[in-house]
Order: sequence, then structure tokens, then C-alpha cells
Amino acid sequence: MRSETSLKISGTDNSQRKSVKAAVLNAIKIDIISQNLKPGQLVHEDELATKYGISRTPIREILRMLEHEDLVRLIPKVGIFISELTAKDIEEVLEIRTSLEPAAARAAAVKATGEQLRDFKKIDDQLALAVEKQDSVISFEADRRLHDLILIAAGNERSRKIISSLMGQIYRIRFISRHKPGRIETTVAEHKKIVSAILNRLPEEAEKAMRAHLANTWKLLLPSSEMEAQLESLVRKSVELKPRSDGDFPDSI
Repeated sequence: MRSETSLKISGTDNSQRKSVKAAVLNAIKIDIISQNLKPGQLVHEDELATKYGISRTPIREILRMLEHEDLVRLIPKVGIFISELTAKDIEEVLEIRTSLEPAAARAAAVKATGEQLRDFKKIDDQLALAVEKQDSVISFEADRRLHDLILIAAGNERSRKIISSLMGQIYRIRFISRHKPGRIETTVAEHKKIVSAILNRLPEEAEKAMRAHLANTWKLLLPSSEMEAQLESLVRKSVELKPRSDGDFPDSI
């Protein structure tokens, strides 16, 4: 029996086929992030095609896209493996985020439009709901919306593209961290500080709150003494940097 996806793809035009392929790409990402497809697991094109109800050709294209995001490894003459998320991967992702997102939060506090500020307020309400319902899914979605909106409001498309290219890995990291006891309350409190600073047009506070949030994520996932030393060094360097004028946001790392 064909799956629901395969029924949709048959007889569709090109735009609909692209839409179905995008939906399957997203479904596979979710399976990787949620560890339904385990790190290090060997997968086969034909099995994926059967599971998601499309032919092997789009599956092959999707796998190349996932490889570009470091979510799978394609080893010639060996097979296709779900990438493992190593401590080095987490370290590199968090280093990039720490280089870009605090500056984005500072810029967002200065540049956010009235409409964007209303969206930040909606996210703030969603964060409160996540704690009230103890719902990690709501918290996860609010997290995603907040970080994306900050990059949009900052007005730096290059930085947004860099972060977007890492989203698969970022979601994997968030999935791991959200299961820590009390993490919903902690994350929401951190995010609400960021939102409050942006809503009140406090760029220095927004940058500080974002840096603290990322530092806490780093400590949570990489608690070794070596990582603590690297974190302290990174924070110290950021403090020693010449202060930027409000709203300044570097074009690249």
C-alpha cells in the first residue's frame, strides 16, 4: 500500500512535486533530530523511499541536501549514515552562534520595527504558555521563532544565512537539552530576558542576555573543565572587544 505522501505526489505538477519533496525533507530532518533515525545508523535509499512514499531519485536529492547540513554522511561504496553529533560539532556550532547572535540581539533592540516588536510580544506570551503547560513543544517552537525573528530584525542577511545553514545541528542540540530537568523554566526565563530587553529598546541588555543564554547552553551540553576554560576565554575576549555603537552589526564572523 502506498503511503499518503506517495498518493499526493502521483499526478502532481512540478510545483506540487517540489512541495512534496520539501515535506519529505522536513520529515526526515524531524526523524534525525528526534533520533527516530539514530546517530550512526545505516540507512538505504530504497527503504527511505518506501517509508516516505516517493521514488529514489528525490530521496537521493534530499540526502545530498542533508549531507550539506551535516545531518547524514554519504560514504561511496559503503553506505549512507546518520551523522553523529559530537562534542566538537556542538562546540563549533555554539562558537558561531556566540559570535553572531549576541550582536544580532543588540541590533534587534535598536532596529526592530513596530510590527516586529508586536511579534516579539506574541513570542513572549508563547513562552509563558510553555511554562504554564509544561509543554516542551511550545517552548521549542517559541525558541525557534525568537532566534529567527532576532536575526530578521537585526537586518543582517548574511548572518541569518549562516545560522540557517546550521539549523539542523542547532535543532539536534535543542532536542538534547530540552530533556534536562527544569530546562523549560530555565530556557524560558533566559528567553524572556532577551525579549524584555528588545521590547524596551535596551541593546546592551539584549546582547548580555543572549550571551548568557548561549553560555548556559554551552555549559549544559559541554560541562567538561576544558570546555569551561574555553567558554571563559571566549567571554573574556568578547568583553575586551572595543564597544560597538548601538545598532552596529558585523557583516561576517
